Amino acid sequence: MNKRFLIFCFLLVLVNLIGFSQSAADSLKIDIYSSDSINGIYIPKDLNDCFIQIDGFWNDSIKTKVQSWTENEFCGNAHLGFGMWMRNNWGLWSGSRLQVYFKDKGIYHPDDMSGIILTSYHRYLTGKDVELKKQIKEYKAYWKSTNAKQTSLRFEAKTIGNRKYTNIDTALLYTDSIIDIELIGYTKLPKKLNKFSNLSKLTIEDCPNLDFHKAFNSLANYQNLTELYLFDNRINDYPSNLGDLSRLKKLWISGDSLTKLPLEIKKIESLNELMITECPNINLDTLFNLLVDVKSLRELDLSENELSEIPNSIRNLTQITELWLDENQLTEIPQGVKSLSNLDYLRLFSNNIESLNLKSGDLINLTNIDLCYNSFESFPMELEYLKKLRRVTMWYSEISIIPEEITKLKGLEYLNLTRNNLTEEQKEKLKLQLPNTELKL
Repeated sequence: MNKRFLIFCFLLVLVNLIGFSQSAADSLKIDIYSSDSINGIYIPKDLNDCFIQIDGFWNDSIKTKVQSWTENEFCGNAHLGFGMWMRNNWGLWSGSRLQVYFKDKGIYHPDDMSGIILTSYHRYLTGKDVELKKQIKEYKAYWKSTNAKQTSLRFEAKTIGNRKYTNIDTALLYTDSIIDIELIGYTKLPKKLNKFSNLSKLTIEDCPNLDFHKAFNSLANYQNLTELYLFDNRINDYPSNLGDLSRLKKLWISGDSLTKLPLEIKKIESLNELMITECPNINLDTLFNLLVDVKSLRELDLSENELSEIPNSIRNLTQITELWLDENQLTEIPQGVKSLSNLDYLRLFSNNIESLNLKSGDLINLTNIDLCYNSFESFPMELEYLKKLRRVTMWYSEISIIPEEITKLKGLEYLNLTRNNLTEEQKEKLKLQLPNTELKL
């Protein structure tokens, strides 16, 4: 292993040990699940942000060494050094917004989280597809197989302080502090579930034989339930009384065969975030026509649905401010999306986009766009039509040409062109062309 890399990992572990001596009282003052830093250490908000932070940690010689290793060599070498530093300092054990990011994707063990970060970063450095979805499925398959050998059911309860209990009777001793429960493989909701009066988040996964009508009838009485995740239940249609869960703010449905949501979804007047991922049979026209009446909706995620186009009816969702379309098969920004007058953030990570086809008047309030892992030979100057645009992220987008007109993007505050095909001369010139822009090159 490279000596400099070993020394770096040692220093990171040393910093971690020093961090542990911080006052526990200081830690309690921080909302660790939303804070962007803990004990003075910045906490990435997602996998992409992890890449940015690691890029900042390591110089070019260390990155070159990492690139020379195979993926397995790098992950093996880094697991107990830098991997430990991440697990401890980025709150993967103790709780952080990065931990929440992974848990929302069904990854619960800190070793798995750091493993995904290390694997993905190596692929990022070597120009390979990160394949996050595939990595997550492999970890889920492992745990599903392991748990199947132990029991057909899995119960996990988590407290405000992120203590975990895998036995419902043990969890019942701490009912007031339990806020998050995951049920896997159940055919009916446990009768004791209603004892958890402060439950705010519930995941129901791999429960194809559960009577969801009865389940939703029961859940409608849960006064504090605001987040519901329905994963891999192989359901074609969820029953209409899903709409009776009127306190929901966040609903995520993934890995199902459903073609539509029940009309009664519009009764959930507090619904702010809706995620429908890995549901390739969903009828988008029907969905958009339904969501028009969900006035509280602000964030919509349609990632990983094999979408090659988006119907124009999406333009009617004028209430949404954030749209995720990751890992689909789009070749340009869909026309209906361009008409979303209140959209602030658009994410098109890992599609097949070569041209944006923007014009004046499109996306008039967009401030932030993510176009990573697409195929642009030249930096897309169509972005100049987005008058309020402030942040552009375009890792691994095959850019080799920077037009002289890029100076027109005077309002740009942040531009990330890491891992493109730019020469050092082009990078230096870009710094002169955009002197007031934070550049990541």
